[in-house]
Order: sequence, then structure tokens, then C-alpha cells
Amino acid sequence: MAGIVSVVATLREDTGASGDDPLPLLVGGRIARIESALAGYVSQEMMKGSKAVEVSHDALGVLDDIEGLLGDQVLNYARRGAE
Repeated sequence: MAGIVSVVATLREDTGASGDDPLPLLVGGRIARIESALAGYVSQEMMKGSKAVEVSHDALGVLDDIEGLLGDQVLNYARRGAE
């Protein structure tokens, strides 16, 4: 839970969102769910005995699939410029 709190705080800071704006919490929750789903996938594949290099490659495909399920509002929220 502490992880999502810091993500939400960072999103609020980066976007200048007020304390009563629910969007940082909603986006932070989505990020936490994505992390959980990806970690679950990796754990499941490793428990099956898959090789780490294969799992890491396949996990990138899973991330691509997840990205396809997200809307522009989430994908572009708190986007930082290139440094």
C-alpha cells in the first residue's frame, strides 16, 4: 500500500493536482494493478519452469497487450518531456 501512496503523491506533484482531485488516485491504482498483473504473469511462468530470458521477453508482449487496453488519458497522464 505504501507503494501506491508514493505513486499517487508523485502524480499529484507532477501534475499539480489538488488534494481532492481523484485522477491521481485512479491512475495510480491502474499502475498498481498493471504491476500486480505483470508480476503474477512472471511468477506463474517461472513456476512452470520457463527460462527467465523467455519470460522477460514474453512479459514485454504482455505489457504491449496491457497498453492496448488503456486509453489515452491514462497513457498520457503526467507525461514528462524528454531530458
